[in-house]
Amino acid sequence: MTGPQLEVCFSPALLGPFRKRKEVNVVVADILRATTAMCTAFGYGVASITPVASETEAKQMKQQGWLVAGEKDGIRLPYADFGNSPLEFRTSGITGKHIAYSTTNGTRAIHLAASMGQALIASFVNLEAVCNWLGRDRKDVLILCAGWKDEFSLEDALFAGAMVDMLTHHHDFIAVNDAAIASAGLWNHSAKRLMKAMSKTSHYLRLLAIEGRKGLKYCFFPEKFMTVPILKEGKLVDIHGGKQPAP
Repeated sequence: MTGPQLEVCFSPALLGPFRKRKEVNVVVADILRATTAMCTAFGYGVASITPVASETEAKQMKQQGWLVAGEKDGIRLPYADFGNSPLEFRTSGITGKHIAYSTTNGTRAIHLAASMGQALIASFVNLEAVCNWLGRDRKDVLILCAGWKDEFSLEDALFAGAMVDMLTHHHDFIAVNDAAIASAGLWNHSAKRLMKAMSKTSHYLRLLAIEGRKGLKYCFFPEKFMTVPILKEGKLVDIHGGKQPAP
C-alpha cells in the first residue's frame, strides 16, 4: 500500500490500542456540538480557544477575566459567556478574542489527542480545509470521535466517514482499520438523507430541547470556512489566520 494511513477511533474509551501510534495527526470530531461551535468561532475570527479539562478550571479562568464558553450535559454553565451552540459564535463580536472552553466530551478528547501527536479539530464547517491540510502534510491520520461520555455517537462516526471518503478519494490516504471502512460505509449510505438519519440519534434527541432544530441542522449543513484549528502550547489557533469563507 502507498500513501499515508488513515484510522478511525469511535470513542475515547477505545483509544488504548492506538496509543502506540507516534507523531500522527489526530483529528477530533464532536459534531454535536463542540468542534462545530469551535470551528465556527474560528470562522468568525476568534484569536484562540483554550480547551480546559474541568468546570473548576473554567470557573477560575472566568474569575481571572477570561471569556468562557462551557456546558455540562448540553446546558450552558451558569457563569459562562457562551454555551456550546455554534449559532452563538456567528458574530463579529468575537473577532480577535481569546476564549476558554469547557465541554462534556469535546475538550477531554482534545487533550487525549494531544498526548498522541498533533491535535486538530474538525467539523462540517471546515471539512474540506482540514482534509486539504492533511493531504499536504502527508502524515498518518487518526480521526478521534468524541462520542457521548465514552459511548459511540452516530453523528461523529458519520462525520469521520465523510472525512475518510474525502481523504481516500482526493488525497490518496489508505483506510487501514475496520472503523474507518465502516464509517465510510455509513456516510455513503446516509449522506443524501443526512438529517433524516440524524433526527433519530440519541444525542440529537437529547439536544433538541436545548439547541432547537435550526442549531442542530447547522451542525450538518453549515456555512463553510477555510479554518484549520490546531492545538499549540495548550491553545487552539487557526493556522490559516482568521476569518476565511470557503469559495
